[in-house]
Amino acid sequence: MTEKEIQTIDEIEPGRLLPETDALRSAGWRLVQVLCISSPGGSELSYSFGRGLAMKSLRFRALPDDEVPSITSIYPAAFLYENEIRDLFGLRIERIGADWLGKVYDVASGPTGGGGPFSKVTITGPRSEGGTI
Repeated sequence: MTEKEIQTIDEIEPGRLLPETDALRSAGWRLVQVLCISSPGGSELSYSFGRGLAMKSLRFRALPDDEVPSITSIYPAAFLYENEIRDLFGLRIERIGADWLGKVYDVASGPTGGGGPFSKVTITGPRSEGGTI
């Protein structure tokens, strides 16, 4: 097995998440992790799967108002990742299998306007030039 075959990252459209995830499950891949990071204008999500020594990730960008489909109908254990992403990044995850309704973490929406503590905010005032953090 070559290094390229050991780990692949496929950029997908958000609408392809469920069919791609279902195909991986059918082919014997296990869910390894779901990662979310803030990026300019939104968030980047990476869903990683493993089979044997191989790793495969599905990656896409989500805008703040996008609805991201839940994969809990395919991988029930994803509920914790998805609840966490909603709480910390403010993304709207549709139809989470075990929906904790924003109560995974006891966080207030604070300056993000309901976006979650890890979402980007714009700060204005005498100490800032209106930059995004």
